[in-house]
Amino acid sequence: MKIVITALYWLAAVTIALGAFGHGFLGVKPVEAAVAASNLPADIAAVIWIVWYFVSGAMVVCGAILFWAWPAIKSGSPSRSGAALIVGGFYTVTGITCYLYSGREPFWLLFLFQGLIVIVTTLILRNPRNQG
Repeated sequence: MKIVITALYWLAAVTIALGAFGHGFLGVKPVEAAVAASNLPADIAAVIWIVWYFVSGAMVVCGAILFWAWPAIKSGSPSRSGAALIVGGFYTVTGITCYLYSGREPFWLLFLFQGLIVIVTTLILRNPRNQG
């Protein structure tokens, strides 16, 4: 069972980190087209790009935090689990709020599931009774 829990933790961590590249290189294409077709002032368009790429960077950072937390979590130590739980909570809340705000666009459930996977697997793995 520990192998499955570990695989789920890593699935979430890797997809969170790699999501930055999908966001920054693929997801940006329809936004570029929409901004180009709009009459937005240049300063507003610039802010869109600043925020867009900041989010990509934040996704990499969240993934990196999960990678950093892993050595302690796998050994059953709670010392770094707080950081992983914050990332999981952030993704869970983001998934729920974006799903509702977007009119129930199913894409946002990915964030909810990634967050829940991080939370549940971290809580299981950090428990010393689950080691071995």
